[in-house]
Amino acid sequence: MASSSPLLTIDQRIIELEAEVSATHFSKRWALAWIGLGNPLLIGAIVAGNMLIDFSKPGSGRPALNTLGTIVTIISILLSVAFWNVNRSFERAKTVELLQAQAERRSLEVATETEAATSQPFQEYYRSIPDLRDEYRKSAERYRSRHNLFQLTVIVGSILTSVSTTAAAEQGIWSWIAVGLSALVSISAGVIAYFKFRERSLNLQQTADSIDQEVQAYSLRIRRYRNLAPDEASSAFAEELERIREEQRKKELQLEQPPEAVSQQRPHSL
Repeated sequence: MASSSPLLTIDQRIIELEAEVSATHFSKRWALAWIGLGNPLLIGAIVAGNMLIDFSKPGSGRPALNTLGTIVTIISILLSVAFWNVNRSFERAKTVELLQAQAERRSLEVATETEAATSQPFQEYYRSIPDLRDEYRKSAERYRSRHNLFQLTVIVGSILTSVSTTAAAEQGIWSWIAVGLSALVSISAGVIAYFKFRERSLNLQQTADSIDQEVQAYSLRIRRYRNLAPDEASSAFAEELERIREEQRKKELQLEQPPEAVSQQRPHSL
């Protein structure tokens, strides 16, 4: 019972995390549906109002309609994007916790065998791997969040720029709003291109996944670790982990270099 109690606790935690991830994913899908359908419908309602309502009568209020509709649309876009982003971040965090709990469960199952068959330095090295993997995943999540934020700014800013440009034909203030939104879109696109958040996130996530796969292969004694003695398996495992980390460092250095330097290095590497 003493050995099964930690496993039972982890199993209960895994069930709770799976339920939280599922519920958050459902909320995120609703927010995404409103971003893709609800907000365009609001914009279409403004355009339809300008086309169908008769504004020839005195005091009919086309400017009031456009101003109120634009304010409501902007608020709707900002709230829906913020709601989606909050749920996405929460889902990512709970997914990381779920993966950590699953990895901890696997580690408990093989801990006795690993500690009995390997040396003390390797035991310390092996225990540090989950923290390393989780750090890669957290960094990947940070870069992914930044990329999504700037990408959403580009998408939403482009839509609002089109609306503001259409309204600028009648009201001078809209021309300045269009200029400001256009500048915001250009700046966000430049930040995405320069800092390469998406590429950094992808590299870190791939590295974390590779580490996780290697840990599972070592724990189950499959692939390269099949039929190996404990000392040989631990040595091969450490070598493979260091190779994965070295590849990640090389990828980071390549992203830090300007495109001209990368293009000049490629012929030499072939």
